[in-house]
Amino acid sequence: MEITWHGKTCFRFKGDRVAVVTNPDKDAGKLKADVVLSSLPKGDLVEVEDARVFDWPGEYEVKDVPIIGFRAWTKSKSKEEEEGGEGEPTVIYYFEVDGVKICHLGFLGHVLTSDIVKKIGDVDVLLVSVGEDSNLPAKKAMEVIEAIEPRIVIPMGTKNPGSFMKDLGADKFEEEEKYVVKGRSSLPDENRIFVVLKHT
Repeated sequence: MEITWHGKTCFRFKGDRVAVVTNPDKDAGKLKADVVLSSLPKGDLVEVEDARVFDWPGEYEVKDVPIIGFRAWTKSKSKEEEEGGEGEPTVIYYFEVDGVKICHLGFLGHVLTSDIVKKIGDVDVLLVSVGEDSNLPAKKAMEVIEAIEPRIVIPMGTKNPGSFMKDLGADKFEEEEKYVVKGRSSLPDENRIFVVLKHT
């Protein structure tokens, strides 16, 4: 499977038989995919030709790709923790491409309940928003990463994600044009890897 970043929260996951795109907007350019996952129901998506679009929580399957969408919020639901209420709804997506388990946190703005973490389950690749425009402050992002325990962490949502990696507790990280996963067996068992993708 090949992962490429097209800016903000837009990624393309190209497997042997299927391609999945998350949150394609006008800045992403023209993309080809079988499946489009939108984290915001009212999101400003651009059309991806011949793709099935999902923008709501639920369980789906397209071309043997299992997809689960979880409802979340752009702000914390706890008014004591953060004034202003719970914000807009967003969708966290968990899906598999070529047997690799991926979790895209969308526009998440709060730590996850243990129930959601349990439902998400085992994650190989986690995509988490970082930077000044992120709804998730660095401390909360670290809490989410520690709760999910992914093998690979890929930041998103900012023009220069590498400059925020120390905020996520990453002393070192790999920088790639695209990230290729040859299979689950090629992923690390113990040491978590942080990967910063370059905008394509």
